[in-house]
Amino acid sequence: MRLIACRLQNVRRHRDLELRFGRELTLIAGANETGKSTLVEALHKTLFLRATATGRGVEELRSRLHPGLPDVEIRFEADAETWRLRKRFAGASGTCQLSNGSGVALNGPQAEEQLARLLGYEAPVEGRRIAQLPERWAHLWVRQGDAGLNPFSGSQECYDHQRLVAQLQQQSSQSPLQSSTDRLVMEQIQQQVSTLYTATGKVKAGSPLAGAQQRSQEAATALALAEQQVADLEAAMEQWRSINERLETIEQQQRPALQRELQLQQQTQLLQAQLEPLLQRQHEHQQLLKQQRQEQQELLLAQQQLDTALKQQQQEQTQRQQLQEQIKQASAALQQLTQRQDQVQRLLDLQQLDEEVRQLREHQQQLQQLQDQAEGLKQQLAELPEITAEQVRQLRQAEQALAQATARCEAMAAGLEVLAADQPIQLNGEALASGERRRIEAAAELTVGSGVRLQISPGGGQALPQALEQQRQCCQQLEQLQQQLKLNSSDQAETIERQRTALERELNNLRQAAKAIPWSGLQQRLEQLEPRRQQLAAALGGSEVAPPDPAELRSEQESLRQRSGDLSRSQERSNQQLRELEHKQLSRQAAQEQLRGRCGQLEGSVQVLGDRLQHLNSAATAAGELDAQQQQLGALRAELEHLQRARQHGGSANPAADAAEQLEALEQEKDRLLSQLGQAQQRTQSLGAANPLAELEQRQVAWEEAEAERAALEQSGMALRLLLERFHRAQSTLANRYSEPLRAAITPYLAELASQPHQPLLAFDPQQGFHDLQLRQGEEAFAFERLSGGMREQLGATVRLAMAEVLKPAYADALPLVFDDAFTNSDRERLVGLRRMLERGIQQGIQIVLLTCHAGDYTALLPNNASSEPAQQHEQKNPPEGIGGTAEKREWSEDRVIVKLD
Repeated sequence: MRLIACRLQNVRRHRDLELRFGRELTLIAGANETGKSTLVEALHKTLFLRATATGRGVEELRSRLHPGLPDVEIRFEADAETWRLRKRFAGASGTCQLSNGSGVALNGPQAEEQLARLLGYEAPVEGRRIAQLPERWAHLWVRQGDAGLNPFSGSQECYDHQRLVAQLQQQSSQSPLQSSTDRLVMEQIQQQVSTLYTATGKVKAGSPLAGAQQRSQEAATALALAEQQVADLEAAMEQWRSINERLETIEQQQRPALQRELQLQQQTQLLQAQLEPLLQRQHEHQQLLKQQRQEQQELLLAQQQLDTALKQQQQEQTQRQQLQEQIKQASAALQQLTQRQDQVQRLLDLQQLDEEVRQLREHQQQLQQLQDQAEGLKQQLAELPEITAEQVRQLRQAEQALAQATARCEAMAAGLEVLAADQPIQLNGEALASGERRRIEAAAELTVGSGVRLQISPGGGQALPQALEQQRQCCQQLEQLQQQLKLNSSDQAETIERQRTALERELNNLRQAAKAIPWSGLQQRLEQLEPRRQQLAAALGGSEVAPPDPAELRSEQESLRQRSGDLSRSQERSNQQLRELEHKQLSRQAAQEQLRGRCGQLEGSVQVLGDRLQHLNSAATAAGELDAQQQQLGALRAELEHLQRARQHGGSANPAADAAEQLEALEQEKDRLLSQLGQAQQRTQSLGAANPLAELEQRQVAWEEAEAERAALEQSGMALRLLLERFHRAQSTLANRYSEPLRAAITPYLAELASQPHQPLLAFDPQQGFHDLQLRQGEEAFAFERLSGGMREQLGATVRLAMAEVLKPAYADALPLVFDDAFTNSDRERLVGLRRMLERGIQQGIQIVLLTCHAGDYTALLPNNASSEPAQQHEQKNPPEGIGGTAEKREWSEDRVIVKLD
């Protein structure tokens, strides 16, 4: 498919726009807001959007400046025929006309369907499905702002996946990757799998497998109901039997035992009330005896503690006197050490003052030396010319510009060398000798002998005089800079500038070194240190004739400090022990007072307890009466405990409960069991009316048949899915055979783009299609999204060119590739590589339509006179009825054209 011409009427800012396309390249240039993107959008919607579409897609084509509905006409080649397409977008009343030179003329839906078939699609895009429009020919139609997108990031429809795979398979030198039989078998397997399972792997509703699972589930439910009915019958019969057994146990065993236990409890309570006063007096007598013995022991212990406390008090008094003597001796020794420490500290302070005086005098000498060095550096700087790095850069740029201009002149100028001559040779009247060389920069006349005159003109046309003029300007600019700086070359200027920089750096280092010296107030500080030195000397009293070694003084100071610290700590420990002894003495005196008071209290209490015991002994009852009643009470309790243990071992529901409560609960249980007995009897008769076991056997057989059917279908489905998975796995193993031809098609375009080696990386999956586009640079591979904006545009363009080259045979060996301002992020250095890349695409037979704001970047792709031709389209007040005619065919003989919009 190849674009020939188009005409737009009432499309946004275009009232009537007519232009033609070159067979190889069409360069559409124009500033912003001249309608370049409008042209691209109108062509794309005319080819793929239904003329009767409504909504946003059509409203975007309407003009707000010119009356009338959008009307677009396109001429293109497809299937070896020249077609004329015209669409008028008017909503439901829109029209579509398609005709060719062989007499085919279609209108309306038939024209839309034929156009879709020519473009490789089943049907045009409806208005309500406008979101599908950007996917049509997305690999060939690069819209403004989309050049940096990954061509394989969308769905497979975005890059004509089916035709691309088919073309790659045809171009592969190996055997076919997938035969028609393989494809047919896989489609049949896929169809059978899809009848059983959904895309997510779940069983499809309404499928035979779903029906078998439903029948198996229903049979299992019926079987469970039959099993439950049999279980209910057995449970009802078991309940009937257990209720009868429980009623018999209540009447014959539990009820008589509880009645006897209740009688024993009443007799025990009566006898216990009679023994209570006697037991109380006996208990009181025992408690008084126990208390008397405890208080006598406590009195004896308190007297022993009091004697021990008196002995400890005497020992602590002696220890306290010893500690006071130790504290006195430590204080005297500590005072002597403190006096020696003060003397040593004065000696150290005096030595430190002498050291500070010496350092201050050294700082004065260093500051004077730095000032002398700085004066020398300033004098050297004053002797050098004032040249900056910017002036050196300007001088070097001027020299480079002159060298480039000279090289350009030499490249375009013609060279003439006389190798040998048997006749006189003259150039512009000047004789040339054998072996002489001349450079010709303008048209010159060459005379050989008397009968031969030649006109020699250098190449480049008007470019050589321009280059010579540029050389003269560069030479004049360089001479002005050299005169201004009074130097002959940039190397000399750079040497002087480096010398000045080094001197300024050294001078700055001297300033930094001077800042590090505390030069402010050196003399004043010296004068302030002298009075303090005299005070220290006076405090020492001249006892030190020669200054001792500072290290020895510090060692002695450290030793004195340690000894002083040891004495201080020892004194503190002694004081602490003394305070503890005093505190203990006070506490012990208080404890002694408490013990004396406690002894008096215990002696009085023992006397009172003796009197009460004597009174109780005189009022005690006869021991025989108490023993007889206790024996009778023991016998009753023994029998009662036997009955209670028998009740506990018999499985009573509440063994700890009273016999009366148990008897009442037993009566209630009996009434409840009689009611349940009637219910169980009625339920057993109801469930046994039919034959539950026969029903269970029938349900079991039905469930086994349904389960066998379900298992067979599930096994068949699993086998089909496994077979389909094996097909996909085999396709994945051979997937690189698809990606290798496409990578091989991309690589030559990358080689034209940049000199450094770039390798494209691409993966292919039978289900997912082409994906994981990467670019290898050196030893590292970068994902498409990690590349820079310019590199994404360039790599995307190489991929689109390669896809167009591969797809071209499927479209009558021609395809248009549209770039709408697709290289806005590419740097200027890549323009040469971009032009070579586009030139390769043109040579491979791809029709390229390039829309740009900078036409000068791509005029090298056009014939030599293309840039000087006037614009080939303008708005027309009286547009013709259509495109065609003899004059038009004569104009379409050009392969590369430029169109300028204004």
